[in-house]
Amino acid sequence: MSVPSRLPSLALAGLLVLAAWPAAADGLACPGNGKGAPDGPLFEAIAKPGAAAGSNQALRGAVQRLRAEGLSNGAILDHAVASYCPVIDRDPSLSLPQKQSALRSFAAQLTTLVYDPAQDATRILVTVPVTTALSDQIDAAAAKAKVSRDAWIVRTLEAGVGG
Repeated sequence: MSVPSRLPSLALAGLLVLAAWPAAADGLACPGNGKGAPDGPLFEAIAKPGAAAGSNQALRGAVQRLRAEGLSNGAILDHAVASYCPVIDRDPSLSLPQKQSALRSFAAQLTTLVYDPAQDATRILVTVPVTTALSDQIDAAAAKAKVSRDAWIVRTLEAGVGG
């Protein structure tokens, strides 16, 4: 099975693991209680504000360096999520559900980056939670337009941002 065909399964597995982490009373339950020593360049790339994982060139470089040092894809993901967790947990502007969502989003984007390193910055996985009702409306609109769900979402986002 090729790597791209395994991406959805790997991303889902990663998200299920993250969803299973218990929340600490005062914030996220970060691996190692958030006290692990972060990798210098990796931590700097993660802490860069406003940069999505897929478009963050410093993070891409840190992943390549860790891979060159012999770390497996799973170890890179574990290391990056363990480094990012305390960063997001210290953000006082976010509620616990927002922190959990940000961590899941980061892990999903990073999974794509790690398992599909050839992916360029024009194809970033954006994970946004929606209600079941909205999901059904998206499916109906895509079916009416006779396009796939993903194609309809991309077209709608492009029209919204461009218009």
